[in-house]
Amino acid sequence: MFTKIYKLVLLLITVALITSNVSQAQTVKKSMVAVYPAFSIAIGGGAQFPVGILGETYKSSFNAGIDFNLKVNKETSLFLNATYYDMPRKPEAVLGPDASIIAITAGPRYVFSSANVKAKFFLEAGIGAYIFAVKDYTTTTTPAITTLGTSKANVGANVGPGAVLPLSDSMDLLIKSKLHYIFTEGGSSSFISAFIGLDFKL
Repeated sequence: MFTKIYKLVLLLITVALITSNVSQAQTVKKSMVAVYPAFSIAIGGGAQFPVGILGETYKSSFNAGIDFNLKVNKETSLFLNATYYDMPRKPEAVLGPDASIIAITAGPRYVFSSANVKAKFFLEAGIGAYIFAVKDYTTTTTPAITTLGTSKANVGANVGPGAVLPLSDSMDLLIKSKLHYIFTEGGSSSFISAFIGLDFKL
């Protein structure tokens, strides 16, 4: 699983470097004035790492998602993110079904920028729905018993840092890491995610 994740990351970085070199070779000096609001869409993936109670049952795996960003001014943006997190069950855990989480969250993003640094660093926090889905499961006993999958939505929140690396006038490289909290009855579940993707300016 991690081999596939590493290949995806290497592919995105390779595409980013090629695009960056082509863009720099074709760049013509010109003055540009930032126009707000500015809209962009990022598509990518990465890895997730369950911690706490969630980490006792499920192991690390991949995530894939899409990120919509509306830049209001130089320092402030609003984001809407939809991401799928794969949650395979640990081999040493009690036998049972694999699971997944679909998170749809939104919130503000504060950007730290400098005229001397091309990369822009940011901190964002979001809140929204986390849909925890348990897949169908068939026991290995005789006779076999099949349990149908279920899903439940809970409110959750996330926070974390990130960076935007400019590649061209129309595309950036987006990198971010977040800590997620899912509020459940009698407690909470949490996991850490890492995401890398290409951010297309519209």
